[in-house]
Amino acid sequence: MFMLVTYDVEAKRTRIFRKILKRYLNHEQYSVFSGNMTEAEALRLRQELSAAMLPEDRITEITAENRKNVEVTHLIKAKSGKGAVSRKADTRHKTDYGVL
Repeated sequence: MFMLVTYDVEAKRTRIFRKILKRYLNHEQYSVFSGNMTEAEALRLRQELSAAMLPEDRITEITAENRKNVEVTHLIKAKSGKGAVSRKADTRHKTDYGVL
């Protein structure tokens, strides 16, 4: 399955969640992680996150059974800060490998 996870926790606790999530997913941006995993891996990830969470923490998980049916688009603002945003498709999640 394809999974996207974001977290909103107290600043001094972000390292804990980043460390857990990096073992399972790709670190995309700040508190955003995504990648492919099995149901068993997802269960282990949820258990680890649950053990680290406090009542005020917020974690959002978005999953899709088939990563090929997920559309990812980045909205990009010009460096000048003027004009409308442009859309840039990102298809990295649809491949079985990453190109460096």
